[in-house]
Amino acid sequence: GERAVMSLGKIWNPRRILGVAIVLALALGWTAFRAASRYGMPLDSQGNEIGGSYRLTALGNGSVTEGDFKGSWVLMWFFDTHCPRTVCGPTIKAMSDATSSLARVHIAVSPLAVTLDPYRDQAEQLQDYVLPIGHEVMPMTAAPAVVEKVAHEFHAPMELINAPDGATYHRPAPQIVIMDPRGHYAGTVDATISGEALAARLQALARKS
Repeated sequence: GERAVMSLGKIWNPRRILGVAIVLALALGWTAFRAASRYGMPLDSQGNEIGGSYRLTALGNGSVTEGDFKGSWVLMWFFDTHCPRTVCGPTIKAMSDATSSLARVHIAVSPLAVTLDPYRDQAEQLQDYVLPIGHEVMPMTAAPAVVEKVAHEFHAPMELINAPDGATYHRPAPQIVIMDPRGHYAGTVDATISGEALAARLQALARKS
């Protein structure tokens, strides 16, 4: 009996237990890292009614999070490049025009256009679609699972539309979500809003903040 206790003591001495704990922690950490790489970091609403934390890929600039836009009003809108330009183009232009207009009165705005179709929308397609219409707008993408989570967080639909010509595209978000410079939900505007009206809404919000 005493020998058995001594043997167990050799096996489960504090140093060995600590070593096992470190190995397990490293293994679990690596598993979490792999999961985050594949599925995205966990989202947190941060108390917001709409919106919250996110990690997206900005074309040419690597990944960005909501923290990268602190100090700026954020416009968050969802679409894909198979959306007819007559349908989605005006929203992109309105966000870009409002951003340019407000820069002249020293109000910083970051307009983000997030693709709902990361499978088909590659960087070149996003740039070719967005930048000629709205050079101020930042096209965003992410892993499909991440896009779905962020779209849900910002109340954007994940719904396919079958166009008369046989093409399919995701229904663009009917609203642009506005986040204030602290990252808090500040309201929504209809995606059909004009650039002038959007600038006026943001200016009014800025005066109240």
